Parts: sequence; structure tokens; C-alpha cells
Amino acid sequence: MGTGKRVMVAMSGGVDSSVAAAILKEQGYDVIGATLVFRPEGNVGKISWCCGDGAVQSASAVADQLGIEHHAVDAADEFEREILKPSWEEYARGRTPSPCINCNAKMKFGLLMRHASNLGAQAMATGHYALLEKGGERGLFRGRDTSKDQSYFLFALSREQLDNVVFPLGGMEKSEVRTIASKMGLKSANRQESQDACFAIEGGGFSEALRVRFDAAARAGDVIDPRGEKLGRHKGIHLYTIGQRKGLGIAVGCRAYVSRIDADARSVVLSDDPHDIESMRLTASDPTWIDGAPPSFPLRCTAQIRYRHSPAGAVVNPDGKGGLRVEFDEPQRAIAPGQGVAFFDGDRVLGGGWID
Repeated sequence: MGTGKRVMVAMSGGVDSSVAAAILKEQGYDVIGATLVFRPEGNVGKISWCCGDGAVQSASAVADQLGIEHHAVDAADEFEREILKPSWEEYARGRTPSPCINCNAKMKFGLLMRHASNLGAQAMATGHYALLEKGGERGLFRGRDTSKDQSYFLFALSREQLDNVVFPLGGMEKSEVRTIASKMGLKSANRQESQDACFAIEGGGFSEALRVRFDAAARAGDVIDPRGEKLGRHKGIHLYTIGQRKGLGIAVGCRAYVSRIDADARSVVLSDDPHDIESMRLTASDPTWIDGAPPSFPLRCTAQIRYRHSPAGAVVNPDGKGGLRVEFDEPQRAIAPGQGVAFFDGDRVLGGGWID
């Protein structure tokens, strides 16, 4: 039981964080809610944000239902500096960023955790589907609901951050969470899932919204085949990612995939051979480890190269330059530079890095 321990819950206005707050209150914690506001004042144009006024209003309404404090925390400037600008810089280089991973480490478990401490909270809670203990061991583990598990997005957290976090939903199925919300009559019970991107633009996605946000020029160029023959033109390398086969903007008469993006030449390579987007290895930079120190190498583990990727057997070694070399047991499809790679020992998260 909470026995009065003060906990701040990061509330997005959605059902998961609402139920997390409700559970902790029932367990006797002194719960306060907080919502990060990423949308800048006076935002205009056709950009739609998933965390605008509606999120604050929804979270505040649930907080009122639960009888807890609620705070709206202005994070627009730091969000733009730490998450949005670096994400655009990645797209401009022909890479595919993972903003959610950085947002967790720097915003939700960084800025918001500092705010929690300032309000006298001894811990922070979120609605993430992940576990902090399994089989009597403390660490970071996959959540019970494998279809909603979010541990991949948390690999960049430090041990210090995890020591001050609570994940009330880690041992639950999403269906259970919905049922609890409905039984309690929470205003967020039927709220739709948050969109994947923090914002988008009419007629475009996250990368195009970033280009508009930073008033950057689209780096248009040629679409070519693996032999270098021109197939057509594209409107900007930021609109493509390795393995993409939809929304290519060009008809080639067969199923084709983005197999390479050359930022210097501003070219996008399309291939009709799925083997061209397979690889047995990757290199990764800026590795982080949950326990703080690197493990013993060579590291036999499973590696996950994106959220919906099935972890694959691999061996990890240092590359001698501060990064890592990852050798897979079997070829992996669509390894995209800029994405995060997370390393697991069974269900336990060991750490991760950034694919080069």
C-alpha cells in the first residue's frame, strides 16, 4: 500500500494514465497528476498536436473525478529544443528518428520528474506497459500484455530514473485497464488511443510537419533503381525510410521498397528485391545500459530494431570507437539508421543504442 507516499502521475488525458492514477489512489498513495504541454502558444497553421489543449482538459477532468491535484507543465521550449529540432535534423540527413525514446528519457522522466521532485513527490508514475520487477529481480522488463509492451521505448532510461518510477499497468492487459476505467466511470474510458506521432500536418505526416515547423527546404531529388537508373523524382528525402513500400510517390509496375537513402546525392533508391532491405549486421552509437556499466562482451542477447519488430538473436561487441557492432543470427529486414536498437536478456531490458 502507498501509506501516504506522494506520487506524481504523468497524465496524457488517455485511459492508461487515468487508470494508473486511479489505482495508485486506491492503494493509498498521495497522488498528484501532471500533463506536459508540448504545444507552443499561438501555434497556427495546419499542424495538429496530440498533446494540445484537449489533453490538458481531459487529464484535468479525470483528476477532478479522482479528487487529486492536477498541474499543466509548460514544456514547449524544451520539447522543441531537445526532441523536435534533433528529429528534423535526422530526417534532413536521410535518417529515421525515434523521438518517443528521447522524449521518455529527456521529457517524461527528465523534465517532469524534476517537476515532481519540486512538488514533494517521492516517485513518478506513468501508464507504460512495462515491469520493474520480475521473479524477485529488480530491473526493466517487458509488460505482461505483449501486444502493448512498451519496454522498447524505455531502454535509454537510467537506473536512477527507474529507481524513482512506478508502472501500475505493467502486470495488466489492456482489456483489464479499459474495464477498470468503465467501471469507475472515468471520463477517459472511451478516449481513442493517442496517435503515434506527437504532431502531424494535413496531407502529410510527422516528418513533413517538422519541415514546416522549422521552415526548412525540402531536399528533393531523384528516385533511382539499384543500378542508378532514374525512375522519377521525389519531393524530399525526409518523406522516406528504409523498407518503405507505400506512399512512394512513383509507380514502378511492381512491389518496390526503399533500400537506400543517399542524403548527399538527395537520391532515394527503390528495389523490387526484398533481399536488398535485409542485413545481418548493424552498428550503433551512444549506447546506454540500464545498470549503468556495459555488460561483459561478447554479449549474447536478442535485439529489437523498432517497436513492432520481433526481437532477434544477436551477438553484440564494442566497435573500438565507443559504439557497438551487432551481428544477427538471421537476416533482418529494414534496419533504418536513426532508429533505436534495444537489447534484451529474455524479458529483461539490458540497454540499447542508436542505429548508424
